[in-house]
Amino acid sequence: MDNVNRNILVIDDNLTVCLMLKSWLVKKGFSVETAINVLEAKQKVKEQPFDLILSDIRMPDADGFSFLAWVKKYDSDILVIMMTGYADIESAVESMKSGAVDYISKPIEPEQLFKKIDEAILRQERMLKQKGFSDDFIKFPGAEYKQLYKQLDHIIENDQHRLILGDRGTGKLSAVKYIYEKGTHLPKPLVILDNDKSADVVNSYRKLSDRSDHKSPLMRKFLEAKGGLLYIRQIAYLDINQQDELLNILTRQKKDDDFTQVIMSSEMRKEELQKRLIPKLYNLVIQDCIVLPTLKDKKEVIIFLANHFLRFANATLDKQIDTIDPAVLDRLAGYAWPENIQELKNCIIKAALLTDETTIPPSIIPELFGKGAKNNNRSQLLNPIQGLRKEYYEKEKIMEALELAKGNKTMAASILNIDRKTLYNKMKLYNVIINN
Repeated sequence: MDNVNRNILVIDDNLTVCLMLKSWLVKKGFSVETAINVLEAKQKVKEQPFDLILSDIRMPDADGFSFLAWVKKYDSDILVIMMTGYADIESAVESMKSGAVDYISKPIEPEQLFKKIDEAILRQERMLKQKGFSDDFIKFPGAEYKQLYKQLDHIIENDQHRLILGDRGTGKLSAVKYIYEKGTHLPKPLVILDNDKSADVVNSYRKLSDRSDHKSPLMRKFLEAKGGLLYIRQIAYLDINQQDELLNILTRQKKDDDFTQVIMSSEMRKEELQKRLIPKLYNLVIQDCIVLPTLKDKKEVIIFLANHFLRFANATLDKQIDTIDPAVLDRLAGYAWPENIQELKNCIIKAALLTDETTIPPSIIPELFGKGAKNNNRSQLLNPIQGLRKEYYEKEKIMEALELAKGNKTMAASILNIDRKTLYNKMKLYNVIINN
């Protein structure tokens, strides 16, 4: 198993044990931090994303159970293996019922520890793959979406490159994951190249271009995706040199075992995109491009998605909400959803957080849509990713998502449609700190 970029935190009040475990794990390729008390451990968890925590059950300042409960609330994706003496086996078993993935008895044998860590990581990877791909692109009702699935299936069957056009929140990434999962890519990587018009990203690209390999961000990602799928977000923001490289990739690749499928996306209209791309690239990608539908005026789809996202919110927030009141459904169906599926998802999550009963009640409508909002109101919905100043857009979006999720990192990442590690990295980049 490739352990590079996997982060482990070891917690034990015995510093010698911490250093011993760290030395073993570092030799296996893990990045390891240590803590000798719960307070120090919590601070480190807040500062960086850990894949797994090895925690002693008995510590002077707090027991392992309370720390385990805090971890599961703070970031439910972190795996926790409890370390225990033989006399505490019953407690260790009890900890697994509370959310620990496994336990290991002291004195610890290196090979047994490595085996338990590998098993825990593999189990989580299988779970995430099943969970991620089972929900990422559910099949919506209606003729328009039926035609969309036919187009996507045709791309899959023929290993074709394709441009996907769609407004914000229409499901471009979900469509890419659908292509990846249903195609022959699963053993191979899905690699994403993010492009952005901000100066910070442009400058970071320049720094990357100064590297000794002299490869552009596009070419590095293309080589990383060898044999799999490369997804290029916001194709319009590729510079001219990278556009020329992309043209060569799209036209000169051989369909052999190393063939890399390329899916591109843009939120621009065709006319604007034509102004941004070199003519040969534009003429190539605009042919047979896919245009994703918006949610506006699609009552059947909106209600279908609302119920789907309610099930998601129940599972993630540990809620037991059975239904959405008809008055709330009517308001949802009558709203224009300028940010489409993602906005609706955020709205349902917020509704679930505000609901303590088994039915989402009409009383929360003002909290969701603003007081005095009418059924056909097309003004901005009160949600975490709108109405933000452009220069602080990403940071404010992250802060609002964390507030909406009440500090739950897994939920916040889902709201933002990014993975958990990306969320941690961006929080560190923007110095986003929350109090738990």
